[in-house]
Amino acid sequence: MAYYLVTGAMGFSGSTLTRQLLEDGKDVIAMDRAQSFEGMEERFKVCKIDPANPKLTLLSADLLDPDSLKQLNEYDISHVFHVASLYDYSATREALMAVNVEGTRNLLSWALEADLKRFVHWSTCGVFGKPYTAAEGKKHNLPFDEKASSPKNTAMDAEGPDGTHLVNVYSESKWIQEKLLWKAYADNGLPLTVIRPAPIYGRGSRYGHGGIMLLIAKGLLRAIPSDAKNAVTTSVHVEDVAGFARFVIEKKESIGEDYNVVDDSIISYRDFLHYIALVSGRRLWNVPGIRLSMYRAVAVPAAQFWTWLERKFNFPKMQMLEVQSATYIGSSYWISNRKSKELGYQYRYPDVREGVRDTLAWFRETGDI
Repeated sequence: MAYYLVTGAMGFSGSTLTRQLLEDGKDVIAMDRAQSFEGMEERFKVCKIDPANPKLTLLSADLLDPDSLKQLNEYDISHVFHVASLYDYSATREALMAVNVEGTRNLLSWALEADLKRFVHWSTCGVFGKPYTAAEGKKHNLPFDEKASSPKNTAMDAEGPDGTHLVNVYSESKWIQEKLLWKAYADNGLPLTVIRPAPIYGRGSRYGHGGIMLLIAKGLLRAIPSDAKNAVTTSVHVEDVAGFARFVIEKKESIGEDYNVVDDSIISYRDFLHYIALVSGRRLWNVPGIRLSMYRAVAVPAAQFWTWLERKFNFPKMQMLEVQSATYIGSSYWISNRKSKELGYQYRYPDVREGVRDTLAWFRETGDI
């Protein structure tokens, strides 16, 4: 019996992938930290996973504890989906580097001794870095495709992409993480495929783009800078991230390749946010004279101050006021999905507007709005 291992299986993407693999009839090892299984019933309810499914094996292990990973030797694992990462814009540099880099290094130590058919790694489009603007006199608003500077095609000792810059510590940790895997592919023949999702949203998440939708739907975000019309945003539905991961393992030519996973929408921040407001029945105002760069200049120090309050006085965490997420403000990201589509993948949610409607419907079902 060959098993499909999903790391970070109790997370947003990991649980969605676990459900899809079970629907395919695969034998799945859902691996996560012990504390992550404490919320298993709610997560499985959202993802519609039957915990009694005989093809599902739950495994408590920690990427930071190499001894706990020895349990994997008890199973005949043919495919690894390395979804697990610390995705928390309030996390410290030490925590991000520990989980995303050292945790992956520990998993690799096991994987290079296993007889794997495929190792699919969850990276992020953030490794392409923040594009410059026309005002900075450089190329701008050009789509990032897989030929753009990335961990795969830059020198092994490169600390970031050429021509852009990594916007926060999370992106830095994912850059180093991906570098480890490409080195294992080149030096040890790891059967690697890297996928780079755009910001992921969908049923089951109240963070990232899902958090933005909640802010607007609850009426907590009422106005945006008028020049938001000049910045492009990208997205991908969680069902498509998991769907592409399942699709790509059937393609032998995808070994040693990287793929952007992002929908077809090329939409400005203004249109994206106004559509959320329209569907949720809210009014969103455009504030003339206020630019995204000005908003960022205020948001970053405000987030730094709030983070200090959290750590010093145990103030409640504000997920949409975090230093690392505030650094994205004013960025314009256009990500190409051509390579994934040329491989033959058909997106279930090619238009972000359809995905927004689906996600807002879930928020209504759960009583969030």
